[in-house]
Amino acid sequence: MHVYIDGELAYVWPVSTGRWGYNTPAGSYRPYVLRRFHRSSKYDDAPMPYSIFFRGGYAIHGTGAVRRLGMPASHGCIRLHMSNARELYELVSYYGKSDTRIVIRP
Repeated sequence: MHVYIDGELAYVWPVSTGRWGYNTPAGSYRPYVLRRFHRSSKYDDAPMPYSIFFRGGYAIHGTGAVRRLGMPASHGCIRLHMSNARELYELVSYYGKSDTRIVIRP
């Protein structure tokens, strides 16, 4: 993940995206819901800390499965190291959802 602030590259973080059979949707999005302590209603109440929802049930969120970062591992969400997810969540909270753009390339 590349994070830009005011057009300048600020962070580069490894992520996990959708594993085989569970694609992460490509496109350009704006976040529509932020939830600091979300739990999945679809996948066994799995924790999704620092969730930034951008399309339907898809979100960027923290994970404890850090050994899987850098490879496909999720059901379509974008997973980040917990500290990076917290930093991103705080940035989106600060700048606002309407001034945040999420671009996912295939």
